[in-house]
Amino acid sequence: MPALNISDYALIGNSRAAALVGRNGAIAWCCMPEFHSPGIFSALLDQERGGYFAVAPERSYQSVQKYLPDTNVVETIFTTSEGECRLLDAFTAMTEKEKTRVLLPEQELLRVVEGISGNVKIRMEYMPRIFYGKDIPHLKDHKRLGICFFWKENIFTLRSTLEPEQLTLAAGEAGRATAEFFVKPGEQVLFSLSFSSQSPAVLPELHTTGWNRMQQTIRFWKNWIGQCRYAGLYREEVKRSALTLKLLAHAPSGAIIAAPTTSLPEEPGGERNWDYRYCWLRDASFTTRVLVKLGFEEEAHAYMNWILHATQLTRPKLQVVYSVYGHASLKEETLHWLTGYCNSTPVRIGNGADGQFQLDVYGEVLDAVYTYAPLVKDFDRDTRKFILGLGEVICKQWDQPDNGIWEVRSSTVHHTHSKVMAWVGLDRLIKLSEKYKWKRAPLEKYRNVASCIREQVEQFGYNSELQAYTREFNGETLDSSLLVLSLVGFCHPTSPRMISTSQLISERLAKNNLLYRYLHTNDGLTGTEGSFGICNFWLVENLAKSGQLDKATQIFETMLQHASPAGLLSEEIDPESHELLGNYPQGFTHIGLINAALTLNEEHRKGGLAE
Repeated sequence: MPALNISDYALIGNSRAAALVGRNGAIAWCCMPEFHSPGIFSALLDQERGGYFAVAPERSYQSVQKYLPDTNVVETIFTTSEGECRLLDAFTAMTEKEKTRVLLPEQELLRVVEGISGNVKIRMEYMPRIFYGKDIPHLKDHKRLGICFFWKENIFTLRSTLEPEQLTLAAGEAGRATAEFFVKPGEQVLFSLSFSSQSPAVLPELHTTGWNRMQQTIRFWKNWIGQCRYAGLYREEVKRSALTLKLLAHAPSGAIIAAPTTSLPEEPGGERNWDYRYCWLRDASFTTRVLVKLGFEEEAHAYMNWILHATQLTRPKLQVVYSVYGHASLKEETLHWLTGYCNSTPVRIGNGADGQFQLDVYGEVLDAVYTYAPLVKDFDRDTRKFILGLGEVICKQWDQPDNGIWEVRSSTVHHTHSKVMAWVGLDRLIKLSEKYKWKRAPLEKYRNVASCIREQVEQFGYNSELQAYTREFNGETLDSSLLVLSLVGFCHPTSPRMISTSQLISERLAKNNLLYRYLHTNDGLTGTEGSFGICNFWLVENLAKSGQLDKATQIFETMLQHASPAGLLSEEIDPESHELLGNYPQGFTHIGLINAALTLNEEHRKGGLAE
């Protein structure tokens, strides 16, 4: 299976599991039944050992890939000398009412091959693996009941509308099944990979209802995105980002993971490879803002409930990152048997950031609560206690050094951004206390500490010679996280200090019009990284809010040009090759895209230019 660029993949999922489908028809990454479950297809991280599920024309072809409009169903069109066909890929999804009408497996990945013209010969290869390619499963052919394998108590079953003798186990090669067949115009062949956690497994019917489930899935996604109340500039890009965030949302808990992948490198061949299948509280503020503004109130309620649940084990202190179920310990391990994407090792699972101290998360969570507040009349007693407890932690620890928003592994310092977010936390607490008339809130204390923080930031976090806010107190280096200062209300985008800071960041942290989060900083790791996606969108918002709409629009559209053909963005971009880098797709980047689009639209409307 030839190697593909990250941008050659599209994401499918069911808000619990996820898979990446390449434009070559191969699923090279799939974790079931949960986002953080061991991969059953991991060829993305090791083509030889990882395992994959490929469906494509046997002979040479050209292909294009996109989502069906307003859905998370991926369409790959193959053009060959024999004719043309298409492949539809999705995890089946339907309403709760629809689920009551039929017995279904816990999860199903559905693949439909359909002829368009000519008579195209298709080859299917199914090579699942256990625990990220560490072991080869024993496949057992049950003929019309499909090919299955067990891992622990879990059952994975591959079924097809082909005749049983066409879907065969490869002779002399364990863990591999193949099929070859032709498709003519209008003909369909379906493949179903289902998951059950116990015996007897429920096997989905394919011949009469398989296509109906694909149509139900299409309707499900169209109905869901139909709730989006945004109708301004870049509406299609906003909707695609919202659909992506829905795929990253964990339906059972309400959590939203950072990305569905692990160890896609920030530098090809380097060591900056991390597991992002977890939930970062630093995302809380901007995520909640997006959900509320776009009208996805159910998701906003679920996300806030997850925050309240996930933090119970560590209260009153907050951890940087949690699992979807609120687990606080995410032991970082290395999968030494995998060669990594583009030979980038180590391949990691778990995340060592669970042991760091990030002061900024308190402000981000409290800002999220404040943004969410219009959706509720008041908070219950336990929630109020939790919220006020965060204020106490800020008051006690705001003057301590921390690892910062970027989770630097070298040393702790007094990050300017972290101090500002501590101020944000107290500012939002004051407003919440006044709004709901919380009698036990020590407002005078909050005001005094917030005032002290502001004074410290303006005195030590701003370098008069540079005429810019700096990465750390009494520092001389810049950091793109400083672009957040105006977005969270610490200062106005048109204030002289913010304008000069934005301008200097644009000049010194950019390469080929793409912005790094920092440069010339010892972060405890070797090598370099790419331009950081969301930082570019933060710059867009600052420029737009300060009246530089043309420049803001140019940067925004430059970022859109770097999206994959399916409209997805990763964490980073290589400013020279313009390839996507890091885990993919990245929720934080798509959150930045949505917020930037909303800001551009708002500023255009003020000038009478918006749609």
